Amino acid sequence: MVSCTGSQFCGFALAETKNRAMALMEKLEQQLELPRNVRVHFTGCPNSCGQAQVGDIGLIGAPAKKDGKATEGFRILLGGRIGENPELAKEFEKGVPASDLEDKLRGILISEFGAKLKAT
Repeated sequence: MVSCTGSQFCGFALAETKNRAMALMEKLEQQLELPRNVRVHFTGCPNSCGQAQVGDIGLIGAPAKKDGKATEGFRILLGGRIGENPELAKEFEKGVPASDLEDKLRGILISEFGAKLKAT
């Protein structure tokens, strides 16, 4: 997981990233078994200090709406690669409210990266 400093320390950021990223990754690691490492990059704004475009999953702070009201949100990118045959991630979804990220990321990890729910 990579994260920029986010709105807590940066005036450009449209979303809080660092604490959210750490909490989300912890929760998802408790819920899911992954067949391989998945690189998740969080960045608070289009300046992309967190390099969202090169992550397997990239999240960029962006406006969103929930229940008709403006809220903190993210664009979700998928498929970034580094190293040999690099490729920039493509937009998967935009305007995702921050409060919906856990469910969205769990679904993406299951459908796109082969994650399985851990037995409880």
